Amino acid sequence: MRSSVSLTFGLFDTTAKSDSALSSQDRQPFVNLDELKTEEVTPSIKTATLEDNLFLLDGSYQPFPDTPAGEFWGWWSSTMSGADGVFLVPPALTISFTEPHSSMGVTFRFDTATGDTVSHLKITWKDADGNTLIAKEFWPDSAVYLASCKVENYYQIVVEALATSKPYRYAKVEWIGYGAELTFGGNEVVSANLLEELDPLSNEITVNTLDFTLHSKAADFSMLNPQGMFSLLQQRQPIKAKEQVNGSVIPLGTFYLDEWESDTENKVKFTAVDWIGVLDQSTCLGGVYENVPATTILTEILGEAPYSLDSTLQSAALTGYLAICTRREALQQVAFALGAVVDCSRGDQIKIYPPPERPSSLIGWNRKFDGGKLKLEPAVTGVDVIAHKYIPDAEVKELYKDALAPGSYTVTFDSPAHSLTITGGTITASGANYASITVAEEGEVTISGKGYTDSTQVVSKRQEPLPSGIQENTLRVEGATLISAANAKAAADRIFEYHQNRFTNEITILPAAETVGDMVVVQSYRNEKLRGVIESLEYDLTGGWRAKAKVRGVRIETVNGYYSGELKTGEVMGVM
Repeated sequence: MRSSVSLTFGLFDTTAKSDSALSSQDRQPFVNLDELKTEEVTPSIKTATLEDNLFLLDGSYQPFPDTPAGEFWGWWSSTMSGADGVFLVPPALTISFTEPHSSMGVTFRFDTATGDTVSHLKITWKDADGNTLIAKEFWPDSAVYLASCKVENYYQIVVEALATSKPYRYAKVEWIGYGAELTFGGNEVVSANLLEELDPLSNEITVNTLDFTLHSKAADFSMLNPQGMFSLLQQRQPIKAKEQVNGSVIPLGTFYLDEWESDTENKVKFTAVDWIGVLDQSTCLGGVYENVPATTILTEILGEAPYSLDSTLQSAALTGYLAICTRREALQQVAFALGAVVDCSRGDQIKIYPPPERPSSLIGWNRKFDGGKLKLEPAVTGVDVIAHKYIPDAEVKELYKDALAPGSYTVTFDSPAHSLTITGGTITASGANYASITVAEEGEVTISGKGYTDSTQVVSKRQEPLPSGIQENTLRVEGATLISAANAKAAADRIFEYHQNRFTNEITILPAAETVGDMVVVQSYRNEKLRGVIESLEYDLTGGWRAKAKVRGVRIETVNGYYSGELKTGEVMGVM
């Protein structure tokens, strides 16, 4: 089996898009320049216009819309180039920023549908005072083009279209990126390891990680080289990983740069995380919820993070409380309450869905390197789940008191509160756990409010009667604050049933289509079979397409596989 890994860096300034403001005196009236602030690439469509020799009668062009406003266009100039492709008065696009930005150039997508380009352009980078930092001309030769020029701490970019690749054309730009995309593979990748994990109960939401080391003789790799590509590295820069196996390309997902270090002048070590790792780096302010749709809570938690919620969970509502915590911790509380799993593997979004109920593949001996390590987990005979109900108090109490100078502040509370009032300032925004305030004059500020009482009840699940020789072992779940009387029993049943899957098998396999979270059947010793969920897959991406897998499940009962005391309640006897 032949395999290799490729890693594509998006060496873009990660905040430039959101901070940009675009303007042009020379643009078509139907264009919306804010479309150039999108991160996603929207491919252009062949559209019939009055530009010279553009409308081919081959059926590939669509008529120009009667109402073009609202369609995606990017930037189209209103001026057309001349017979030689040169603009008499070059149309210009100005991009301004409120904060300083740095990048190794500007990437343009011109008209990718037709291949037409702005074949000659001038870019001017300016500082906060409008002074020119660098002005440089470029001659693009493809519809996707990097105007390579490292510039640091710029506040404005002016792009002037001097000529088009064909005569009588408008200047067209469908996407702009402040930086470049670079791909590494072959001998440039010294090592690469991918770890994918998933907790079927969502007791924890794990972070998928990609660790790799790159090597090059070029000075660009030196982290101390002020002109090197890695001098502009930023956290959260995207990295797309792919594995090529016997000529087929397998996408491994998108990861975001977290840490990097260099142990030699030609090697750089990187650690990248998925969206769950990104969520771990920011805060959720939480709140108290009473029968609130899960989609509403997820939107509050996830913000700009892309996610999908399985259709079976779309109508679910939750009651309870979220303390101030990381967004990853808040997502764990929601997933646990929904009985859902959370996974980012093999893509660029957070997937929230119920755990599978049926196997989707068989891992036979033909894909196993050995029998692996088989372990019997301790028996769990009972589960106690604490259900919470947050009852508003009527008593007013002092939540915060301090002397503050004029300014804006965010005050957080030790426990949830409602009906907030303030003296010495103004509350501009508030929630159960916080209040954002402004203070006009220096003095004492007091915030008062009413609290909540957490009324709890215990919902239990027991194995009755206890099997012979099994000691009572009860799990207790207390900190799940979105567990209420409405979903406590389902949670207790789910936890209990999961812990009846007592066999853990750690094996090395040749991967096929399975991913973490899939239910599989694994052939084991004496042709017995284990049915369970893949909890982790660990790949050495430069050492061949193989993975260390951890599967937790139950032995499938077969005619030749029964032993005294090993039958699981509800299991059907048979042969796979």
